[in-house]
Amino acid sequence: MKKIIGLSIILIAGITLSGCSDIVEDSLDSSDIAAIEIATIQETGNGSIELLTPTITTKDNQLEFMTQGIDENKVTFIFVANKKVFEQKIKNDESYKLDIKGIKDAHRTDYMPKVQLMQTKDETENGDIVTFKQVRYSVEKD
Repeated sequence: MKKIIGLSIILIAGITLSGCSDIVEDSLDSSDIAAIEIATIQETGNGSIELLTPTITTKDNQLEFMTQGIDENKVTFIFVANKKVFEQKIKNDESYKLDIKGIKDAHRTDYMPKVQLMQTKDETENGDIVTFKQVRYSVEKD
């Protein structure tokens, strides 16, 4: 009898937990899923991104970057502190400026925020990632 009760409890717990994962998944919108996917991927694909402003101050509102070896025929998405700030095709060996004004975590001094570059197969933000690169920058107080 104790075995039946124990197995029943395990069965009910399993059903409850599997239902919870569906609820969590349904509550995430596609940009959250993309952010989660980005956070778990190490660098993939060809090319590189270089920050031309690896250190900024708490009052600076722009970051400048340049790429090399990135697929120029694909739309490139750039995220700063997990917020999309750039979406267009880019050319390698040309500098681009990112406006980071108003991005909540872009000016934090307690850790080094990230700039992330992403390209996808279907050129949409939520597509399968082909290229993913990231680089950190530091923020100094004025």
